[in-house]
Amino acid sequence: MNLEPEVKTDDSSLGEESPISSTLSFILIVILVFAFKSSVLDANNIPSGSMIPTLKIGDFLFVNKMRYSIRMPFTETELIRIDNPQRGDIVTFAPPLRALSLGDSRDGFFAKRYVKRVVGLPGDTIRITNRFLSTKKGNVNYSIIEYKEKGSNTFRGYDPVEAEDGEILNDLDNQYAPTRSLFQEKKPGFDHFVLEGYEEDRKRLDGYECNFSFGCEIPENQYMVVGDNRDDSHDSRAWGFVKREDILGKALVIYFSINWKDNVCEYKSGKELAEKGPQFAERYQGEELVQNCHPSEIGLMREESKAGWIERTLRYRLWRMEVRWNRIGSILR
Repeated sequence: MNLEPEVKTDDSSLGEESPISSTLSFILIVILVFAFKSSVLDANNIPSGSMIPTLKIGDFLFVNKMRYSIRMPFTETELIRIDNPQRGDIVTFAPPLRALSLGDSRDGFFAKRYVKRVVGLPGDTIRITNRFLSTKKGNVNYSIIEYKEKGSNTFRGYDPVEAEDGEILNDLDNQYAPTRSLFQEKKPGFDHFVLEGYEEDRKRLDGYECNFSFGCEIPENQYMVVGDNRDDSHDSRAWGFVKREDILGKALVIYFSINWKDNVCEYKSGKELAEKGPQFAERYQGEELVQNCHPSEIGLMREESKAGWIERTLRYRLWRMEVRWNRIGSILR
């Protein structure tokens, strides 16, 4: 006969986790996610038109941050250099101080980051000459970029050839890019699109001594980067070269894309805007315009608060947006 007292257990408490343990687990997950984002695979969105048509306003892309270097999580300090950017790579980088606008910063949680294409490598001599070319959309002032590799006596170019627009420019959140002419430039192993218009390209800043008209040599450990939308890109032609340690990753793939129509909300058809241009494309008028565009989007308001942005998004942007399904999964080259 067993006379030992029976010990009762509360089965409901066996699987419970203490609040402290749950909180620590959550914090650990958050830290791991941000560490992964800062040093392995980052997610960026495109807010400007400097890389149209390769990258459009509203594109979301993954950036391979281990393509060139292994970096210390949260600091972007380079630990091990794996490889260097190649000619034609689309890279993300911390811009030089002279490239920043008032209020922007290279450091901190809201640090400014740019996305451009590498067109010049360390030791290259870069020469840029403007040439007027006749296209289907009229004359364009094309910036011919040529490079002479270190040790060579010959300049080589990227051989621009006019291309058919097709539907490439039909879904832009940009009024003026569709009026520019589409070209293909050759990079090692592939071609990519470039936009050029009649406008004169960005001038160099005061104090920037490189004169590309005669040829400018890129210092060691630095790179020249330029946007594919040549007339609307603030890049190395204006503010100089990018140091190797400031190049953070290579753009990999577009994982989502939304046309919010913030800059073209007054136009009835993106296709017509691309074909006829902003002067002749049909626009909304009167009550239709008020229903389709927020006052800040048509020049009736100058500044917008955070609360105003939320209100505009809920009332206008969400219901007029279009998902660019055909761009999702596009590999970037």
